[in-house]
Amino acid sequence: MKNNPYIEVIQNDPHILQIPEKIYSQKGKWEEFFGNKNEVYLEIWTWLGHFFSLESSEHLDKNFIGMEIKFKRLFKTAEKSRNAGTKNFILLKDFGQNIDKIFEKNEVSRTYIFFPDPWDNKDRQKKHKLLQKDFIVKLFEITKNQWEFFFKTDHKKYFEDVLEIIKEIWLWSPQFISYDYEKDSEKFTKTKITEFESMFRWDKLKIHYAEFKKIDK
Repeated sequence: MKNNPYIEVIQNDPHILQIPEKIYSQKGKWEEFFGNKNEVYLEIWTWLGHFFSLESSEHLDKNFIGMEIKFKRLFKTAEKSRNAGTKNFILLKDFGQNIDKIFEKNEVSRTYIFFPDPWDNKDRQKKHKLLQKDFIVKLFEITKNQWEFFFKTDHKKYFEDVLEIIKEIWLWSPQFISYDYEKDSEKFTKTKITEFESMFRWDKLKIHYAEFKKIDK
């Protein structure tokens, strides 16, 4: 880790928060942080930032927050976003499981979760797999009523596991479900896909995609 050149590169980057105390101190204060009342759009795992930079540059009236844990990915996402003309964005070096420490109830409008690791090794699933019941409940709590989260994966079982959890807890209303996103969705665009999705397309793998809306309680 000491030889990772990106550690020093992102040290003073104004668009990256790394210290947990600084990140968690913003809970409930993101409007104050951005200096406006724009909707907050969150992407958990930005990877190298292709989707994040394009999506944020097309929605300059929103505040974008990206979460990543890798130094290089944070650097690349910040660099691409600035080059795309995005100004209202911040990147957080933290795990997606900690969203309840970062956001207050009803503080996020939309969340993108694309190609999270399915953690096929069952011994490690409980600790590392993101989209489990407790996380999906946390995501519900921080999301505004009638807003949503979008989920993509190439892993069919992971996709079906998430659908089963959604059905069980009945907090999210499925708005769109596809086992072949490129074929079924009019929203598909090859210019705005993640780096992982590009590789999966090259290998002719089907992408599973779903949109869920928060149900008023």
